[in-house]
Amino acid sequence: MEAQLEYGNWIRKKNLLILGLSTLGIGVLLFIPLGSLYRLIVGILFAILLVSFLFPLYAYVMFSQKGGNLQEKFYNLIIQSLGKNVKGKILDIGSGNGVLAVKLAVYHQQVEVVGIDYWGIDWEYSKSVCEKNAQVAQVENRVHFQKGDAAKLDFANDAFDGAISNLTFHEVKSVADKKLVLQEALRVIKSGGTFAFIDYFFDPKYYGDKSEFEKSLQSLNLAHFEYKPLRDLIAIPTLLNHPKILGKVGIIYGKK
Repeated sequence: MEAQLEYGNWIRKKNLLILGLSTLGIGVLLFIPLGSLYRLIVGILFAILLVSFLFPLYAYVMFSQKGGNLQEKFYNLIIQSLGKNVKGKILDIGSGNGVLAVKLAVYHQQVEVVGIDYWGIDWEYSKSVCEKNAQVAQVENRVHFQKGDAAKLDFANDAFDGAISNLTFHEVKSVADKKLVLQEALRVIKSGGTFAFIDYFFDPKYYGDKSEFEKSLQSLNLAHFEYKPLRDLIAIPTLLNHPKILGKVGIIYGKK
């Protein structure tokens, strides 16, 4: 079943294509005989573009199912962190292609999942692919998708028995302080409900410094929560563990 799901990739194919073609174009210019200074300048540009292309290509392979399978590992960690014997109605914030929502429904037979996403033109995901994945996994009767905004969820307080999200909160451009996006996600969870979120929780640009963020979490009066760097839980390749890639990604999970 899972091999048939359309995962997509966190690295956009169109960006790889643009970088690849640009690198190829500059490489061709190297063969034009216009002097040593020209070749030096073009050679430097070629080297810069080559690195700019090879690094995201490497990341693409590591994220993919046929490569490092990192996307799968992220999804499995979220599902495991949500707890055992999960039941009721679960919200998936930032569904992408719906794989996390579908996998949760397959793993827990007594849950109904509502997946929301903005599905903007910047991303290579769609609601139609989400619905197709649910059909392939034969959980379309328990998994539903709708357009939504993580900054302002179109649900009442305490509407869900739990919530999940993977690398979505930092992408919400309408809210500068991503702690507010996290609080919005928690708002729709019932008291006693569980949650598991992965995001750049250790990046001060999004959540403030560590002590500030921890105080913010404590002020929410959650029944229980854990807050850990992802590298402590998943083997992340050294190159991808750079602070600008996955080095500042963490997981927060617990009970409201």
